[in-house]
Amino acid sequence: MVKTIYLKKNSKKEYFLIHGYTGSPEDFNELPQYLHSNFNADVKIILLPGHGTKIEDLDDLHLVDFVQRIKDELEKDLRMYDEVILGGISFGAIVALLLAGDYPVYGVLSVNPVLKLKLPFSLLSTKMLQKYKKYWKKQLPSHEKELRKNAFYYQHMHVNGLDIIQEAKRNLKKNISKIQCRVLTLYSNNDPLGKMSAVKSFEKKLLCPHEHMRIDGKNHNIFFIDGRKALYKKIGEYFEKTASVKSIRNQRVAAIVPAYNEGKNIATVLKVLTQAPIVSETIVIDDGSNDDTSSVVKKFPQVKLLTNEKNKGKAQSLQRGIDATSADILFFCDADLQGLTTDIIQQIIQPVMDGKYSMFIGVRDNVMQKAITFFGINSGERALHRKLWEDMPDGFKFRYRVEAGLNFMAKSQGIGYSWKKFNYYHSIKERKYGFIKGTVLRWWMNFDVGYAYALAMLRAGIRKKI
Repeated sequence: MVKTIYLKKNSKKEYFLIHGYTGSPEDFNELPQYLHSNFNADVKIILLPGHGTKIEDLDDLHLVDFVQRIKDELEKDLRMYDEVILGGISFGAIVALLLAGDYPVYGVLSVNPVLKLKLPFSLLSTKMLQKYKKYWKKQLPSHEKELRKNAFYYQHMHVNGLDIIQEAKRNLKKNISKIQCRVLTLYSNNDPLGKMSAVKSFEKKLLCPHEHMRIDGKNHNIFFIDGRKALYKKIGEYFEKTASVKSIRNQRVAAIVPAYNEGKNIATVLKVLTQAPIVSETIVIDDGSNDDTSSVVKKFPQVKLLTNEKNKGKAQSLQRGIDATSADILFFCDADLQGLTTDIIQQIIQPVMDGKYSMFIGVRDNVMQKAITFFGINSGERALHRKLWEDMPDGFKFRYRVEAGLNFMAKSQGIGYSWKKFNYYHSIKERKYGFIKGTVLRWWMNFDVGYAYALAMLRAGIRKKI
């Protein structure tokens, strides 16, 4: 009798896998044992409601029934393991991606997600099919049938599957921007059910680091092909690489604070930074101020003060501060913040220190940043691994291009970034410099951010060609 698979060896890492609609935990063939034996991981594949018995047991089940069953088990395992990698095949892949937007998983394995049906399935509707029959026989390649002869799965498709998958896709569309962990997608270039173009289109919308691997063949379930052992190895190595970036907790953190004419504001920020237990040192770079910024900083003897003879801009000031420390983690902080607390600082830095992300951003309580996430993640305070800055091309280390450049690096070469909205804010440019100068600076900043994103897209295109 088919049942939940749970391979356990007291590991701190778990692969939580979700089988397909009308499939079973045996959809993954030898993958669970391979990951368990070769990568020291616990592996769990729960049996979804209505599966493992007879297809008629799916008649009265809806998407919520499957998702709730998965959530109940996943929430329990997230408390047990340091790392949970969520994976799925077909319908299970869509659900895995959907839940990755709501839960702090370390990665997602997505195998042949049916994001857009091929003909004739795309023309069919539940109401149309129900007039004729509820179940129709699966058409599997003879070679796959032979390989799957000892694995349990329903021999027929269920009419309700069309509606369930469509609902899951609609929900995923709303959640896509919330996925922040690494994603590995495996798909058949001639999948009989789903369109490969839809998978490619979906990947372009992901904000997180992601890779894909295309497999030649017509099998919807790629774990029943002759070359499956190479896929197992690819999966294990990909997520092992992700986990290997995990940090040690005794890393030093340097707060880097560029300041220009911030004599009225900087003391408030420094009082908080010097009281934050997670911050090892604080460095202020007075960028050619003509007010009392440096005098105020000198009242904090534990703060290192560097001064630029003339104004050089944010990027060069940050670089000077970084050159003055050997800290492993950098915390970029503006000098004009209001409402910053040691708890906010801790929440921004801790995910990077724990190795969950290459960078974490604190989105401020300003109107534009709260309303539009794009603006929020291109400013704000951020913690990052030093290597992320060191590896970033110099073209991004200029004026207001820094944040967009770091986002690109964390997504393309790091282990991703995340953000959270906090109840603190900074002075808007129009109030700080006056309406005319502030407006000019704001549009100059927007131009720089746009330029940085164009540069990032160009570099991403070049990398793909290589």
